[in-house]
This record gives sequence, C-alpha cells and structure tokens, in this order.
Amino acid sequence: MSAIARQKTPNSFQKHVLLTAVLLLVCAIISNVLITIFVTQPNPTNGDATVLTKRVQATFDYLFGIVIGAFIVIATTPSVDSREAFFRRMTQEFPNSYVFYVFIMCLALVSIFVSNPQVTTTVPIAIQFEPWFLVINGLAVGTIILYAPYRFISHLKRTKPGSEIRQDTYLIILGITGFAVGELLFEVVLPNFAVDLRSPGFILEIALVGLIAYATREKSFLLGLNVPEAEANLMTKPTYNLERGFTYAILERDGEQAFEVFKDLVTHGAQGLCITRRTSKSVMNRYQLERTPILWLSRTASEKNSVRPSPPENVAMAIQHFVEVGQNGVILFDGFEYMVSHNDFSSVLALLHDLNEKVSLQDAILLLPFDPAVFTEREIALNRRDVRFLGPLAAGLDEFGEKVPATP
Repeated sequence: MSAIARQKTPNSFQKHVLLTAVLLLVCAIISNVLITIFVTQPNPTNGDATVLTKRVQATFDYLFGIVIGAFIVIATTPSVDSREAFFRRMTQEFPNSYVFYVFIMCLALVSIFVSNPQVTTTVPIAIQFEPWFLVINGLAVGTIILYAPYRFISHLKRTKPGSEIRQDTYLIILGITGFAVGELLFEVVLPNFAVDLRSPGFILEIALVGLIAYATREKSFLLGLNVPEAEANLMTKPTYNLERGFTYAILERDGEQAFEVFKDLVTHGAQGLCITRRTSKSVMNRYQLERTPILWLSRTASEKNSVRPSPPENVAMAIQHFVEVGQNGVILFDGFEYMVSHNDFSSVLALLHDLNEKVSLQDAILLLPFDPAVFTEREIALNRRDVRFLGPLAAGLDEFGEKVPATP
C-alpha cells in the first residue's frame, strides 16, 4: 500500500482505486488468518461460526475482484481519469466487458450467502458445498483469470512499454490470478473433499500477493502504463497551424516560443511528448501540463521519467515508442545543444536524420528549439534539408534556412 501511495501518475483516480483494491485484499488476508486461528482451537464445535467467517473472507475476496477489475479498466483506458468519467464510460458503452465481469462477481457474492454448506468436521476442516455453488464460484474465478490477462496484455501490445514495465505488469497479472485460483482451491475445492492444505495454501497466496507489492515498487510504474493523450481538446482555433510530417527548428535563445507552440498544439487535440533540460515539475507548473509525458534530459538522473543524452539512441528510442503509440503526435525536443555537448555533432546529426524520418512516416511533428549562435554556419547548413526554420532568430531566412533576398 505504501508503494502504491508513492506512485507518480497524473491519474490519481487510478491510484486510489488500486489502493482500495489492495485494502480489500488485506482485509481478505486478515480474515483468512482469523479463520485459521478459529478452526485450530482445541474444541471448535461451532460449524455455523466457521461458515460465517469463511463467508466474510469470500466477500472481501470478491469485492477485491470487483475493484481490481475497475483498476484494470482505468489503467487500460486513458480517458478515464475520474469517478465521473468512469461511470460515464460504463453508461455510454453499455453493455461492456466490465459490466459482464461485475455481474459474475455479484452472482458469486449472492451465492455465498444463499448457499447452505455443511461443516462435517473441523479438524481437519471439511465442508460440503452444493454443486451449483462450486460451479458459480469456479465461473467467477475463471472470469478473473481471463479478464485480467486479456485487458492488460491487449493494453501492452497497444502501448509497447519498456521491458521493465512489461515484466512488472506480468507479475501483477500472476498475483491477481494466482490469488484467485488459490482461494478457490484451498478454501473451497479441497475442503469440499476433506483435504486441509490451508496452511501451505496461505503461504503460497501471501507469496502471490507479494508479487503485486514487488511489481509496484517503482515510483512511476503506473505512469509507465499510461498511453499518450492530448492535454486538452479546445474548440478554439489553434494559434499555430504547422504541417504534419516535418521537423521544425525554432531558432531562439530561451526556448519560450517552442514551448508556446507545443502547448498550443497539445491543447488542441495533439498528443505530446516533451524531452527537455528543465525538470518535469517546473515544466508542468509553468505551462500547466498535467497529462503530457515529460522526460528530463539529464546525464545524472536515475528516475524513469528521465532520459540520458548519451548515447543518442536513448532519445531515439523514447521518441520512436511515442510516435508509434500516439496519434497526432507532437514532440518537443528541448536540449539539442546539450546533446551535442555530450556527443559529437555527427552522431547528433544522424539522430536528427532518423527522427525526421520517423515523424515523416508517422505524420507527427518534431519541434527542435536551439540557439543558432552556438553552432557554425556549416553545422546549421547541414540541417537545412531535414528541417524547416521558425522562430524569432529565423528572420531573414525562409523555411528551409536560406537567406531571403532583400527587396530593391
């Protein structure tokens, strides 16, 4: 729970739902422990109390299943960032897979309280369940072990996150499905046949829950699951109307116009990625960017929302992943001079050539602010074929960087 609480994500609703699910899971574990203490007393003769405690535990289990299903929907649907958005999506797309999922969970919850299990012995515990109860609960657990992998794996294929995020997601899938199967096997099926393996089963279930805790150890795991989305979709006319499929070199000393163009585009429906020498927090606060991913270009940073300047392939991979996943993408690469200072100019120029091809193929836009005073005329000339020039220092140049002849 502490690992989830410190997660970095602009979607706080996503984090709160996952926290609620884990809290219910903790309650299920606590009730499991209390049941174990009860049934191992010297003379536990009250079978009704045993059934009651198991019903309490099962209730927490299925409530956990309902809430973790909601988390899966939120984590794989970027537009759902609030309670209102969640219920709006459920009503607008009714019926949907989650509604069916909740129906099965609720059916299992009802079966817990209307069934009439018989405790035949308590040491070892043996409980006879009706066949229909076993079928319904088997269907519920089967729904969980199919729903979680299907939604998560489909999302991973669509978003193509890094290997670490992918591995952690698989651990969460294993933790969720393994816990559900373990509860059905050790708490229902085996006791139905007078086989008491609850103690080793409990250890196994705790280990599976530990996988969820381990998978959320990184502060930005939830952020890694997010897919690109537009900062806003204002109905006003955008100030800047740039042709897609091109790289725009914005010649200025402070990068302000580049950020101005970037914000204008991402607030009018474009999905943005910002790679900058400024810290993520300062960019978010200054330009009110809450949904746009921001990567800090830093040689010493170790956070997941950062990228090292050397080798240049680090930046290339981040941008390539973004343009393949996003739609109407726009990338602000604020750190061209910093890249050159940590690599030779030819390798950074090669990077620019590769990026220009990627944005052209994906019909994206790359904004490249830099100060022309830092580079020689030859170095600027080498960029002319790949970029279009904009910005306050581009006065007297056409869009291809050539000097405009003076009018007589």
